[in-house]
Amino acid sequence: MTTPRVFLDTSFFKALIDEQDDFHGDAVQILDTLEKDKTHLVTTNYILDESITLLRNRCGIDRVRDLRRSLIELKPLKIYRVFAQDDAKAWGWFWNDWSKLSFTDCVSFAVMKRWELTHVATFDQHFKRAGFTIISSKT
Repeated sequence: MTTPRVFLDTSFFKALIDEQDDFHGDAVQILDTLEKDKTHLVTTNYILDESITLLRNRCGIDRVRDLRRSLIELKPLKIYRVFAQDDAKAWGWFWNDWSKLSFTDCVSFAVMKRWELTHVATFDQHFKRAGFTIISSKT
């Protein structure tokens, strides 16, 4: 049996680090379950860029430091680099008329497809709409 892999999205990182986030408790519970199950955690350099910027702008530099410490502690965490082919494929999703769909989400969809990832830790429903399974604290 292969160890499952789960993609970690910006909204998950934000909720995990920001104790004022509505989804903070869910994010902590999800991470606890993923770590207990020895799930391989996956994200991209784009997600880290977006997460760092979001946390700095909304929560301050100290929360960015917290994220950095958390990333070092997450085992095993694989950070995939986005390729030009991922950017190119992202445009196919980007043209969808989905409210507040970011280009970073679309690139994440392309990376997930390339790596055959089906599950994501996120609080962004665009991933479900794109056909991925969102990990919940209730499952």
